[in-house]
Amino acid sequence: MKLKNVKLLFIFSLFLVFTTNGYSQEVRELATTTSGLGDKADTSIKEKTWIFGGASLITFGQDYMKNWNAGGVPAINLKGMGNLYLNYAKDRIFWENVLDITYGIQRNFETKINTKTDDKLEFNTNLGYILGRNWNCGALMKFQTQMTQGYKNDTILTSNFMTPGYLITSIGVEYKRKMWSFFISPITGKTTFKLDNRFLPINSFSVDSGKIVYAGLGAFMKLAYKYDIHERIHLDTKLELFSDYLNQPEKIDVNFEMRWNFMITEWLMATLYTAMIYDYDIRFPVYEADGVTPKMGHDGKQLTTDHLQFKENFGLSFTYKFKVPEKK
Repeated sequence: MKLKNVKLLFIFSLFLVFTTNGYSQEVRELATTTSGLGDKADTSIKEKTWIFGGASLITFGQDYMKNWNAGGVPAINLKGMGNLYLNYAKDRIFWENVLDITYGIQRNFETKINTKTDDKLEFNTNLGYILGRNWNCGALMKFQTQMTQGYKNDTILTSNFMTPGYLITSIGVEYKRKMWSFFISPITGKTTFKLDNRFLPINSFSVDSGKIVYAGLGAFMKLAYKYDIHERIHLDTKLELFSDYLNQPEKIDVNFEMRWNFMITEWLMATLYTAMIYDYDIRFPVYEADGVTPKMGHDGKQLTTDHLQFKENFGLSFTYKFKVPEKK
């Protein structure tokens, strides 16, 4: 798969912006912020306050071999992660905004092909009101998609910008403690977009053929947990569940993420990240035993099935963080 140079330039320019507008903070705060969960504004402050900050990671890897009998190809891997947050608080009202961007590529020097290894664009906003000790109510919105085209085996197009794209809007209550939080909403809208015309003739991502949008209504739950196991070891997890009242409510979509951050120095961090997704609306083609020949149904169409999606990556990253106003 060849990625357009202009898109790559735009994406990595975003990471450059993140790293040129800030200053370093203590190790523990850095490990927490890069997880993508921005710190909640201090709602005990009576005067209104704004807090703006962010962090970035740049991960680099290289493989080189020449006349290597065991095989392999020389390649270079580069991945960047950016996190920005903007929080507001006054009296019992708070407003949290978090933007997460991740993009990774691998360059094969033999084939001269750039392969995408990671791609995520996610924005979360949460407007709430403090009901009492540890209890909040409010509205949550989450937008998620990928920025560039995705391929299987560098040949089969599987995704593009806003194909799929997800918009989740919820009204519910949240119970929040220092290390964990629980949000539940009985009224949640989940809108799925399929804007690439090449996917228009087929049923995909729960969007019927000939349509570009599917609007679902259901229940949503989000559980987040973070813990400083050691001053240099931080764990961050997130579990999201969604049940669509209008389409097989017994089938629950699952989205789970877990991140381990190991701080080596103030600016060097090792990260282990795993993610699992089970979405019944995302279908995968079924093949015969040879793995190449499509398996056809009685209607003459290729059979599809749902699968557990799993992703894991580990790397050493250069880190940087900023926060305005600076914590005293």
